[in-house]
Amino acid sequence: MSSLSLAPPRSAVLRAAGLRHRPALVTLLTLMAALSLALLVHGWYVHSGLERSGAAACDPATDACLQRYKQFLREYGTSMEAVAMVLHVLGGGFGAFVGGPLLAREFEHGTVRFVWTQGAGRSRWTVGSLTLAGGVLAVVAALFGLLLRWWSTPLVLMGGRFSPYLFEQTWPVVVGRVVLTFGVAALAGAVLRRTVAAVGIGLAVSVALPFVAESLRFHYRPPLEEALHTMRTMPLDERWLGEVWYSDPAGNRIPVDEFYGHGDFAQLQALVRDGGYTAHQVYQPADRFWPFEFIEFGWMVALGVAACAAAVWWVRRRAF
Repeated sequence: MSSLSLAPPRSAVLRAAGLRHRPALVTLLTLMAALSLALLVHGWYVHSGLERSGAAACDPATDACLQRYKQFLREYGTSMEAVAMVLHVLGGGFGAFVGGPLLAREFEHGTVRFVWTQGAGRSRWTVGSLTLAGGVLAVVAALFGLLLRWWSTPLVLMGGRFSPYLFEQTWPVVVGRVVLTFGVAALAGAVLRRTVAAVGIGLAVSVALPFVAESLRFHYRPPLEEALHTMRTMPLDERWLGEVWYSDPAGNRIPVDEFYGHGDFAQLQALVRDGGYTAHQVYQPADRFWPFEFIEFGWMVALGVAACAAAVWWVRRRAF
């Protein structure tokens, strides 16, 4: 009988991986459940406050609604921003805590010498472990992202949907960040064979990733430009405003400081309305929100899967 015929089926490998990593996965689910419960309670408290303030049902373009929302922020904004900042920086941290020990602990404890001789082989065992843990993590992250989206709804009135804190609290980006952090941490664990070091690298990626993504996000698609002949705030359409620049009557771009040196607001308004000067808005329209979400999801997941594939290659070709 060939060695191939003795290899266990994929389902058996997944079941074995599930038994091996069950404590870590149960811990993950417990922590996420506790955090979700805390967000549910806090979200209910904040949403109730928004309803009581009257800002939830009024027109955000009116001064009266703006005053109601400012009153709401004075009471609830500090706590929401604090939680949003923590999630902004550590949103992918769960991927590090699951991916870091996944392979590193096998090397530290020497269990690889046993599991690789049980018919599955090192490649199938590694693929099974990564598939099971990564799949559970992605599903949990997606559900948590849905909860985050509901929790962060009151902040949309303040910064718009393209605000970094809000953009990163929607499920596609949450899943992408977690999968990428998980893959990098798993690869670090395979190469370094040290759990603490692998988790540390994963956390470093989790902290750096939002800032890298934010620097790239505005350029996912070429921005649009609109010429305006007013200095007054335009009606809200949730566009993502990237830049405002000015041109003189001859159509030449002029420095912003030079334009604002022409006088006070009334004088500047007269220049762009009747004096031939033009204000130019460079922006991403509101209808690109979900395409941008899935673009970010796509490149993060692709890098995460590539890191997992590199971990499999390393275990197969370089380990021992």
